[in-house]
Parts: sequence; C-alpha cells; structure tokens
Amino acid sequence: MVASLANFLMAKIIWLFSWHTLLSVIGIIFALGLVVIIHELGHFLACRLLDIRVEEFSIGFGKLLKKWGKGETQYSLRAIPLGGYVKPAGEYYAREAEIKDPRDFAAKPWYSRLFMVFAGAGMNYVLAFVIFFFVIISMGIPVNNPKQVPPVIGEVLDNMPAKEYGLEKGDQILEINNTSVTNWEQLVKAIAATPDGEPVLVKYEQGGQVFTKEIPVTGNKKLGFAVAPVYEKAGPFKAIKIAGYQCYYWTALSITTIADKLWHKQAPEMAGPIGIFELVGKGVHSGWEDYFFLIGLISVAIGMFNLFPIPILDGGHIVFFIIEGIRGKRVKEKTLEKASAIGAIFLLSLVLYATYSDIMRIKNRGAKPAVQAEQAEQAEQVENQEEIILDEADKAN
Repeated sequence: MVASLANFLMAKIIWLFSWHTLLSVIGIIFALGLVVIIHELGHFLACRLLDIRVEEFSIGFGKLLKKWGKGETQYSLRAIPLGGYVKPAGEYYAREAEIKDPRDFAAKPWYSRLFMVFAGAGMNYVLAFVIFFFVIISMGIPVNNPKQVPPVIGEVLDNMPAKEYGLEKGDQILEINNTSVTNWEQLVKAIAATPDGEPVLVKYEQGGQVFTKEIPVTGNKKLGFAVAPVYEKAGPFKAIKIAGYQCYYWTALSITTIADKLWHKQAPEMAGPIGIFELVGKGVHSGWEDYFFLIGLISVAIGMFNLFPIPILDGGHIVFFIIEGIRGKRVKEKTLEKASAIGAIFLLSLVLYATYSDIMRIKNRGAKPAVQAEQAEQAEQVENQEEIILDEADKAN
C-alpha cells in the first residue's frame, strides 16, 4: 500500500516537472496572455486616438514586479501573467459633477466612450483574423473532396475500437472487408456497408508492416479514427477571404448554438478555466499551426463574449452608452452600480457552472461505457470538421 502510494506520488512529481508539462504551461500562459493583452491594447490605442489620458497599462495583474515610463502613463509588469488591464483617467463616467480634465474618459461624448470600450473586442477579432490568415498561407486549405484524400489516419480517439486494437496516427488503411480502398470516401462507404453486428476486417500499414485485424464497431459503425487532412496552397487573396469568414463563421456558430440551447431550455455546453487550460495545453503539442489556430479561436471567443450585453462586460457598457445617446443624459450611478452587481453575480455563476462542467467531464472519462456513444459521435465530427469548415469558407469566395 505504502509502496503503491509512493510510486503514484513519484509519477505525479515527475509528470509535474516534465518537459511536456512545462511546455504546456508556457503555451497556456502565452496563448491567454496574448489574447488578453491584445484586448487591452485595443482599449489603449483607442484612448490614444481619442486623446483620453491613460494612467496605467499593466501586463498581468496582481503584485507589481516592475514599472517604467516617465510620461503620464505608467507601464507595469505584474506577477500573474494571464491578463492585463488599461486604466483610463476619470473612468467613472456617471459622475459628471466630478469631471475636471477634458482628457478624462468621463469627459468624452458617449460615442467616443463606446468606441473605446468596443476597441478591445475589435482587436481580438483583428488578432484572430491575422492568425487565421498566416496559418492558411503557411498550411494551405484542407482538400474537402473525400475522393482526393488518401485513407490515412490523422487521429485516434481514446476508448474507441481503433485505439483498443492498436491503430495509430499515420497508419494507412489498405482494405476494408477485403475491399481495396484508395481514398477516404471509399473507406467510409466500406465501413458503412459492414453487416450489422459483424466486425470490420481492416488491413492497414503501420511502420512499414502490414496488419489485418477484425475490429468490432459501435452501434453507429464508428471505429473511432479521423482522416489525416491534405492541404492545398492558398494565395493571399483567398487567404484573406477565408480568414475573414472564419471570424464570422465561429462567431455565428457560437451564437446560434447558445440561442438554440436556450430556446430548448437546455444548459449550454461551456468550457471553464480547467477546460480552457486543458485544451490549450493539448494544442501546444499538436503542432504550431493547430496551436495558433486555437489561439485565434480563443481570441474570437473572448471578443464575442465581451460584447454580450451583460453589465460589467464591455457589451454592457456599450448598452448604457447607447441608452445615454438616445436619452441625451447619462444613466444614474445607482442604476449602474446595481446592474454591475447583478452582472458580477451572473458572471461568477457562469464561471462556477463552467468549472463544474469541466470537473464532470474529467470525472466521466474513466467511465468507458458511458462515453462510448459520445466519443463515437465525436469521431464522426472530427472526420467531417475540415470538410465543414471549407464548405462554409467556399461560400465566402
């Protein structure tokens, strides 16, 4: 018992200080730090453009480590690197009587304040667009015709038949049920043609050797592997179109998914801090293209979420500025304080719910029978993901 516990603790210590873990931590800090700093940079540049005095631009938050700058703005580096903030002078815009400096945030007209607040989310979309553009230029775009994609495995899901029977990423499928397959369409059709209740006879090449195995399939005839995508070069104009469409596509998909869930009185699926850290940590080890594409997706999510009309978020402030523009006078300070308190409680509830969802997802991974169907569905989604994205992107061309 003691020896087993000691071995378990030693394994965890080795894992904690391993290069794999260290690289994951660095990747998480860089990804989230970049997205948040770019968001705050949007606010900062807008302040400069609108001649709003900025008291502090902080990289990170928490304990002050270093500060510099001899002008009116103090630049600081703080202990916790997962964020940052911009502090404009006179940001309490409801207190008109206290406005003394015309360069205070509060002294500016409502539309200038609205632009300054919107600029953070706007810069998140700029970052996402730039990342998508360079990833597309570097990698190209996936070939979405399954007849032109060779039957090579790109990913094998855990707790699925393919994983259990030894198939690996990079394996080339040669035959399904004694029928030769030379492209992904033939492979999918051959598996689907397998009689119900019978295993799939798979002949494949792995590491220069050829193997043949009978593999039982799930009820929906999924082995649990996805295609290795094939890419074709894209010129700069096409990359611009697709990068822009990616920003639109993921925003529209997220909003329609959330709206559909709420319409059907279902709880939206959310990733909390644990889920985001885990996702980014895995992305670090999937190749730089996948990692940066993931940063682009996170930047879109942060930008979109900040524009939601929730008090305390940028979108909530924008709503109050619009109301001010329509009414011709500012919203009362007590109203703002109450709305901000409600918004803070709502956001805290979302974080707690998302964190609970993360914990339950991790807990359920060990329950193999309970997740078989879900992972089979995930396998199908992964197989079609590249095709779906390019089908949608083609509509932009």
